[in-house]
Amino acid sequence: MPATRPENARPPVFDRIRTALPGWAGGVLTGLQGVVLSYLVVLAPALAAVAGAPSLDGSAAVDWSGSATIATDLWLLGHGVPLVAGDSTVSLIPLGLPIASAAILAAVARRFAVKTWASWGLSVATFAAGAALIGWLGAADGMRAGSATRAAIVCALIAAPAVAAGIWRAYGARLRVLDRVPDFVRAGLRLGLGTVALVVAAAAAVGGAWAVLGMDRIALIASDLHMDPLGAGALALGETLYVPTMVCWMVAWLVGPGFVVGTGSLYAPDTLTVDALPSVPLLGALPSGSGGWWVWAPLGIVAIAALCRALLFRRIGLDWESAKAGGVAIAAVALGLVTLAALSRGSVGPGRLADVGAEVVPVTLIGTALVAAGYGAVWGTLAGWRAVRARWTRDDAPAPAVTEPAAPAR
Repeated sequence: MPATRPENARPPVFDRIRTALPGWAGGVLTGLQGVVLSYLVVLAPALAAVAGAPSLDGSAAVDWSGSATIATDLWLLGHGVPLVAGDSTVSLIPLGLPIASAAILAAVARRFAVKTWASWGLSVATFAAGAALIGWLGAADGMRAGSATRAAIVCALIAAPAVAAGIWRAYGARLRVLDRVPDFVRAGLRLGLGTVALVVAAAAAVGGAWAVLGMDRIALIASDLHMDPLGAGALALGETLYVPTMVCWMVAWLVGPGFVVGTGSLYAPDTLTVDALPSVPLLGALPSGSGGWWVWAPLGIVAIAALCRALLFRRIGLDWESAKAGGVAIAAVALGLVTLAALSRGSVGPGRLADVGAEVVPVTLIGTALVAAGYGAVWGTLAGWRAVRARWTRDDAPAPAVTEPAAPAR
């Protein structure tokens, strides 16, 4: 039997805090904690790195403001605000940071928000307002309004589903409007989103394999930087935040068109054109081979799509409703590929480094076609199998007995 809590036992501390606070206060507290904790993700390593520098170089001055500026710029970059320095612009988003912000918001909302629309709305609004404040304070003169507005919009888009997920985890929720969604739409979304998730997982696995193969290059680049331990730790954290971005690049690599890291370069299964790269250890994990068996990598997308379609064959059959569900799934896959390619594209500096990432249109069109081929292969196989089985069933059925008509009575 599960253990039960005695009636006189005190509730957990988070439950007591949530009970003592009014609903609106829990929403505000959720948004504030989301801003502070997500900002500390980048601020704490930056302060630690700059604090350890004087003990290593003999200097007595500690540039706290400089480290805070770097952390603010990185936080804003992770939430959609490009970093402009002179004539160069860095707009490539470290996707690990918005993912971390969403996870923090979901966890905090589960503890402090309540199951009301007001609590949800205040959580989102407070997080967006805090992002706008950071954008205003961290931007240069003449760019404050634009940075604050962009940070607020992006953070609201991040916070809305994250806070809703936290409230749903804490209380459970049911939106009646979802009951009006047709069954074929639900089945199609399940198939399409599941396919995108498996494609991303496969891309992460392939990227991890390339990282293992490139361990020597990564170690060589890191040793050439001659960084102190705290600085190396801060760099490692920054690189970790860009790992999800590289996973999106590997999705484009699996699809076939590949991606570029600077104008004139191309990383694809059938082509490898490498140019000079910045001295960043993480870039040592980029693919280092092409041709040969690698040209068949896009068939992995077909196999993944076929696997997802086969796993849902009981829910999505061969009738007209199932055909509409397949169309919804293909549309969901196309939208997912557009999102992944768009979010992982940007610039990391001037000149040739202004072009980094994958082309959205080729990745979307080719990837959607490969997924449709996988779905179609399973559909054709199931249809063929049913036709053959029906034929066998008819052939094996015993012939009906023929009875002679009875003789007329005399």
